[in-house]
Amino acid sequence: MPNDALRDSLAERRWLASLAEGDPKALGGLYEMYGERIFRYTFRMLGNRTDAEDATAETFLRVLRRSTELRADGAFRTWLFRIARNLCIDKMRQHKLMELPPDAQYTGAEERATLRVTVQQALHDLPLEYREPLIYCDLEELSAKEAADILNISVPALKSRLYRGRRALRDKLGSAIERMQ
Repeated sequence: MPNDALRDSLAERRWLASLAEGDPKALGGLYEMYGERIFRYTFRMLGNRTDAEDATAETFLRVLRRSTELRADGAFRTWLFRIARNLCIDKMRQHKLMELPPDAQYTGAEERATLRVTVQQALHDLPLEYREPLIYCDLEELSAKEAADILNISVPALKSRLYRGRRALRDKLGSAIERMQ
């Protein structure tokens, strides 16, 4: 195993040096080394193959754009995963609200299904710091103490996030429900 790590480290340094010199094959070499791992990570974060492929491609495009700044000092892999993480977080924050026609009339099961989708989408659109407490406390019915322990925050901090999350969700749902009526 140590020989594999050493070999990978040396290959990484060669590819980074080549990339800094403008070798077009170098990005492909780095992609061969890390592409699958970055894709697996982005897929786990985003849960969607298309979004994961986009985030993986954008990760390597950012490497290419900053190729002159790269140093082969062993921190490349950490930097690469940080780029992928930030792209995933940005992707999760993007608003993808379902647009409902303002004059739509829904009844019965169709209306309940639409409302359920609207609530789920509004919840998904909340910042992670508000979404997680809502899921733990309101959907999973965990106590504030249990949720705070999971999130590694204090109970007062959890309650503050829960309050703000509920308010933000109510604001999002208010406009969505108005559009449904």
